[in-house]
Amino acid sequence: MTEEQTHNRDGRRGPGITAVMERERRMHRLGWSMLMLAAAGLCWADVSRAETVAVQLSAKVVTVEVAKDDQREAWTFNGTFPGPVIRVKEGDVVDFTLKNEADRVHSIDFHAAKTPWNLHFQGVPTGSESTFRWKAEHPGVFYYHCGTDPMIQHIANGMFGAVIVEPRLPVTKPDREYVIVQSEIYPSGFDVDVMMAGKPKFVVFNGRANRYLEEPLTAEPGELIRLHVVNAGPNHFSAFHVIGALFDRVYSSGNPKNVEYGVQTYTLPPGGGATFDLVIPEEGMYPMVTHSLQDALTGALGVIHVKKEETQKIGSDITGSAEPQPVAQAEPAAR
Repeated sequence: MTEEQTHNRDGRRGPGITAVMERERRMHRLGWSMLMLAAAGLCWADVSRAETVAVQLSAKVVTVEVAKDDQREAWTFNGTFPGPVIRVKEGDVVDFTLKNEADRVHSIDFHAAKTPWNLHFQGVPTGSESTFRWKAEHPGVFYYHCGTDPMIQHIANGMFGAVIVEPRLPVTKPDREYVIVQSEIYPSGFDVDVMMAGKPKFVVFNGRANRYLEEPLTAEPGELIRLHVVNAGPNHFSAFHVIGALFDRVYSSGNPKNVEYGVQTYTLPPGGGATFDLVIPEEGMYPMVTHSLQDALTGALGVIHVKKEETQKIGSDITGSAEPQPVAQAEPAAR
C-alpha cells in the first residue's frame, strides 16, 4: 500500500495523505481565486457608480449686504457670498472650469482635491478660463477658495465656499441638513494691513452678520439635524457650539470614519470643516455660536428654532438649507 492510498475503517481503500493534501491545496487556491474575483467585481461595481461631473465657477464682482445698512463690493464665485455649495459623490471625477469675469486675476484651491498646485491652482487672467480634472477620493466637507496673492484679501472679500463629498457607503439620512460657512469681514476690502492684524468688523455665518437670528434654522423635536460647517477664516479659529444641546456625533472633515461622540464644543481652524449630528428633543430656541465670544458678538450667532409643525404635509420634503443658493453646481457631464 502506497502513501497515495489508505484504508477506511470498513476496509475500503481511499485517497492517500498526499492526495488529500493536494486536494486541500487546490481548494485553497480556488477559494482565493474566487475571493479575488469577488473583490475585483466589488471594486469594478464601485467604480461603475462613479460619474464625471461638470462644475463651473465664475469669478464676479457684486454688491452684497453683509449687515444691516452695510453694503459693499464683494469678490465672489458665481455672484454669491459665500460661493455655491458643490456636492459630488466619493469617487466622482470633477471636470472643473473657472471663468474669470472680474477685474483682476483669480484662481481656485480645492481642499478636497489631490492635484499639482503649480499646474491647476494658478491665476486666471480677466476674460480667460482654466479647466482641469480632479477625483473626489475622500468623503467629507471641504473648503474651496481663491489662492491668488494676497490670498488673505481674496478670501476676506468673499472668494470661498464649501464642497460636500457624499460617501459611497450608506450613512444615516438626516431629517434636516444645513451648510454653514463662517468667515471674517474687514472694515475695508482693500486694507490688507488690517486683515493681517486679524481685526475684522464682522464675523458671520453665510455672509451676513446675525443672519440666523433674523432667519432661524428650523427643526422639529426629535429630528436628526446635520450641520456641515466650514471655517473660511482667513484668520480666526471657530469654537462651534449650540447652546442647550450636545453634538451626538462630530465627524472631523465630515468623514464618517472620523467620529467623536457627545461633543460640547468643536474647534474648526481656518480652512477646516466638520459635520455635526444632533437631536434636540424639546421645543425651544437653541442659539448656535462660535464660543470665541468676540466673534459671536460681532455676528457669528444664530438660532435653531425647534418646534412642532402640525401642518407639515405628509410626505413633503422637510430638508432645510442654509446654503446661499441651491446645490446645483455639480451636474453629470455629457458623455
